Amino acid sequence: MKVGELVEIAGRRYEVVPDREGGVTIEPSITPARDLHAQRGTKPASVEDFERLSADVPYDDEG
Repeated sequence: MKVGELVEIAGRRYEVVPDREGGVTIEPSITPARDLHAQRGTKPASVEDFERLSADVPYDDEG
């Protein structure tokens, strides 16, 4: 297996990634947002919509 390769095990997709010991391991693959939008027929929120929808969300002033 090579880093970046996708493998399927029991119907689930995994990505081959480096491990801390210099070898490789597998992790659930990450689906890019653009692919999710394409599958669902949606699109990302505009900056204006995001600001409008998140205006009342509390935050802790960190970061």
